[in-house]
Amino acid sequence: VVDYYKEACRALENSETASLLGKIQKDWKKLVQMKIYYFAAVAHLHMGKQAEEQQKFGERVIYFQSALDKLNEAIKLAKGQPETVQEALRFTMDVIGGKYNSAKKDNDFIYHEAVPALDTLQSVKGAPLVKALPVNPTDPAVTGPDIFAKLVPMAAHEASSLYSEEKAKLLRDVMAKIEAKNEVLDQFMDSMQLDPETVDNLDMYSHIPPILMEKCAALSVRPDTVKNLVQSMQVLSGVFTDVEASLKEIRDLLEEDEAQERKLQELLGKVPPPQGSPPPPSPGLAEVSKECSKYMEVHEKASFTNTELHKAMNLHIGNLRLLSGPLEQVRAALPSPTLTEDDKQVLQNLKRILGKVQEMRDQRTSLEQQLREMIQKDDITTSLVTTDRSEMKKLFEEQLKKYDQIKVYLEQNLAAQENVLKALTDANVKYAAVRKALAEVEHKWNTTVQTLVASYEAYEDLMKKSQEGKDFYTDLEGKAAKLLEKARAACQAAEANRQQILEKEMKKQPPPRPTAPKPALQKKPPELEAGGLDAGDLPPLGSLVLSELPEELRSL
Repeated sequence: VVDYYKEACRALENSETASLLGKIQKDWKKLVQMKIYYFAAVAHLHMGKQAEEQQKFGERVIYFQSALDKLNEAIKLAKGQPETVQEALRFTMDVIGGKYNSAKKDNDFIYHEAVPALDTLQSVKGAPLVKALPVNPTDPAVTGPDIFAKLVPMAAHEASSLYSEEKAKLLRDVMAKIEAKNEVLDQFMDSMQLDPETVDNLDMYSHIPPILMEKCAALSVRPDTVKNLVQSMQVLSGVFTDVEASLKEIRDLLEEDEAQERKLQELLGKVPPPQGSPPPPSPGLAEVSKECSKYMEVHEKASFTNTELHKAMNLHIGNLRLLSGPLEQVRAALPSPTLTEDDKQVLQNLKRILGKVQEMRDQRTSLEQQLREMIQKDDITTSLVTTDRSEMKKLFEEQLKKYDQIKVYLEQNLAAQENVLKALTDANVKYAAVRKALAEVEHKWNTTVQTLVASYEAYEDLMKKSQEGKDFYTDLEGKAAKLLEKARAACQAAEANRQQILEKEMKKQPPPRPTAPKPALQKKPPELEAGGLDAGDLPPLGSLVLSELPEELRSL
């Protein structure tokens, strides 16, 4: 490589070459010289490695030193070169510098071999491994494309422009017809609202949709989903019932205490409060009543939320059971259309005609593309150069005939549109009833799928809300239980207080003195007057007296 660059450097120093290249001759020469030093450094690096393998440690040092010197010269000449060149030189300096320092240190401290002069060693000779090929100045691979290839007479250019205008006119006429037909076809299809991909969507009902399969798979690895939800509902209901029972008992205790207080007021002769306004309770019961009212208000608000949560759970449990079950049950739960043989025949006919419409569209697009490509590639400049000006019009006519065949195909395609649309109209009339039935089934199918997916997605939310409800009612249950104990104690204290008041009132009033009416003197019975009875046979005086008393006194 060094020898080849040296030859290139000598060629650059030639006066003829220098005059041909001008200002860039110095830059090229500097670059070639830099490469000579660089590759010479690399060559001496390899010579040093060879000396190392042969254990000629003195020669190794001088080769590495020579490589380092030549690389320094290359670096000096590389000023102004791109960063990639600078980076390569820095990398090479790291390699050669490291080798030289290591070799010199080893020889100074270990081997102590004499370091010979470089010119006493055998010079490195180049070995050509490839055969140089001569350069052919006329070879396009060397010189590039002919810059005069498009150089033609002005008259030919003018004729070519006229021909291009004829081609453009032909294309405009054809495209106007195609666009008019396409516009009619698009408007017709929009009015029909017939999508070939959704006209016959019966395959959709033969399998479970992927989103539902995903939910079923997710529930299959969580078999306790429904069980956990039911248990959560039961626990929540139990805690809810306990809270309600505790609050009802507190309310009953307060009402009972209020009734007892009202009776006491009446017994004491005090004017009772107006009907509907309870007597003022004791301070302890007033606090209990206030807290009970607060808990009742919270309970009523939470009760509505709890009821809604249970409704949501009952709504979704059935769907979750379905998703957790066999796939056949899920598939059976999805609606599917029931079509007669006539309905299927109507569908097939409509699909066939829609296929014809799409085939007509594709063929039209393909023919249009072919026409555009033919016009773009159509270049008759060579013929125009050799054709007389008076013959140009005839030449244009002959050249434009090449488009007749594709124009015929396009005309046939455009003419077929009317028949295809008429057949599509007739098929659509027969399809109306089937379409309505399929639309209803599809709506039900989509609704069912969305409902099942929503039930799966609501599971985590229901469990979370159920747990929040349990936590809320557990806390409320603890507070209600404490309040119940407090209410019982307050009611007992109030009852004891009422007993004391009654006892005091009884002691203040003396007991009434009983007054018995004087017995009336009675006439002796006939037996005594006759002397027929002994005194010992007489009934007791009290009974005689009581029996002779008037009815009103006897009852008193």
